Amino acid sequence: MNRRQYLARTGAAGASTGLLAGLAGCLDDLGGSSETNDADSGDTGSRTGERALDRAAGRLNEAAQPLDELGDLEDPETVEFDPEEPRTGIADARDHLETAESELGDDRQADIDTLRAYADAIEGLVAVTATVTDEGISADIEEVTAAIEDEGDIEGASETVGERHTEIADAHERWDEANATIQGLDGDRLNDLAGIDIADLEAGAATLGDVVTSLETLAAAYDATLDPDEGYGALEQGRDDFENGAYEDAQAAFETADSTFSTAHQQLEDGTANAPDGLAGHFDTAECQTRHLRDAASAFAEAAGAAAEGDAVTAKRRKDDGETALDNVGNCTS
Repeated sequence: MNRRQYLARTGAAGASTGLLAGLAGCLDDLGGSSETNDADSGDTGSRTGERALDRAAGRLNEAAQPLDELGDLEDPETVEFDPEEPRTGIADARDHLETAESELGDDRQADIDTLRAYADAIEGLVAVTATVTDEGISADIEEVTAAIEDEGDIEGASETVGERHTEIADAHERWDEANATIQGLDGDRLNDLAGIDIADLEAGAATLGDVVTSLETLAAAYDATLDPDEGYGALEQGRDDFENGAYEDAQAAFETADSTFSTAHQQLEDGTANAPDGLAGHFDTAECQTRHLRDAASAFAEAAGAAAEGDAVTAKRRKDDGETALDNVGNCTS
């Protein structure tokens, strides 16, 4: 999907295209024609409520406009996005909706509820966009891959990826909520109030959902890989047990690591097809690393089993295979 298609579908393309085709009219309603309207109308409360409703719709469309500055979310690392301006617009819109609700009758409650739901949806999409375009994600991925590649600060990398995984998982949950809100919107009513095509809003949310899903897959795989009990930690425990002659304990630890690495590797393989182009390289590296870690843990488990049975030849051969696989982990980014 190209940049303009994505922006149109997320409400960022501007007044003349896509999702915000009706934006110009909404913004015109903010422009100071209220004195003329006041003179022409006899119902002050209704007049105030209608203006507030129009201004709420306009501010919500304005809140989506900063997305027009986004780059292509196929490469989220390169995108700069400041969520503060849209959040301010959403807060203003909610204030206008409070005014509209206090001034208008019950027959307009459905309109107010629709714009509130629209506000919830835009707010959710803004929050998720802020998470997936965080420039710190790239630095964290580099820290984690380097730690695995060089057998460096695994504990620090584990803490980093654990925190990032939680953040991205929360963003995915927020996306689920926003998407459910969009699915529940009355499309015809939203179009009448704000000039928004519900199909475009749905498609834009789906695109953003693909990005946050891919990032969560990557973070989850790394989080499991570096787990101090079942991932890298189990691998290291197995190596210590093996060196100390506790072969049965070593075999159990290696098998735990093997299972964890295998699951992470499968998740990455399954997620690669839908990963944005900008994340493809990270998926390739993580897939390579988990594959070699899996192979190493499997070989070490067989070596420990053979050693426990007194088969020194097989034990050494498979241990050497495991060491070779570990060495190969360091070649995944070269």
